Order: sequence, then C-alpha cells, then structure tokens
Amino acid sequence: MIKFLKELTAQFREVSPEAFHEKNRKEIVLYPYLTFDFDSEALEQNIEGFYIDVDIFDNNSSYEDIFQMEESLKAHFKNNRKLTDDLFIRFNFLRSTKVSTGDDKIKRRNLQFYCKVDWRNK
Repeated sequence: MIKFLKELTAQFREVSPEAFHEKNRKEIVLYPYLTFDFDSEALEQNIEGFYIDVDIFDNNSSYEDIFQMEESLKAHFKNNRKLTDDLFIRFNFLRSTKVSTGDDKIKRRNLQFYCKVDWRNK
C-alpha cells in the first residue's frame, strides 16, 4: 500500500506541487492546492479498485484557477497507465462537484477518480 501511496502522490504532484495526502499541513498555505485520499475494494485475486477523492482549494473570488487545475487533472489521468515493478495502475475520471465553503473567497471543488491496481508481487 505504501508504494501505491507514493506513486499516487507523485502522479498528483506532476499536476501540482501543492498536492497532499489527506491534509495540507504547511504552516504557510499556497493556493490553489489539492488534497486526496482513497478507499479500496477487492476486485479479484491481486487486484484492488480505489476510489480517489480529490479536493481542490483556492483563496480567490473566481473559480478560474480551480477549473484550470480540474482540467489539468482530467488531462493528466486520461488514459493514464503506470507500470512499476510492484504494481500496474489504470486511472479513470468519475465526477466533479462544487463544495460550498460558506466563505466568499475560499473556493472548493471535489473530484473523484477510480483506479484499478494489479499487485504484481503478491
């Protein structure tokens, strides 16, 4: 699982260096940024499916930067396949939704991706 998390983090950081698993823990927050986490399900022997929830945050009166990051994420993960010595990952985009923050400046959007992981050494 650690190798999957490292690969997932690397994939998100190709789109944005401000990408964090679960929570942005920086003392000085740079916007926009994204956080991600995942849930898994067993599919077949040595194959798991992962629902990856991504939240994009921005401190801006406009959604422009959030929509740009969303489009960049969709483009990055479209037909994205990653093969390593330990796993083979296939990504798919599922959905995106606006999330109300109750603040005029803080904007947030949620995206969900699904990926299948073949564990090659299990």
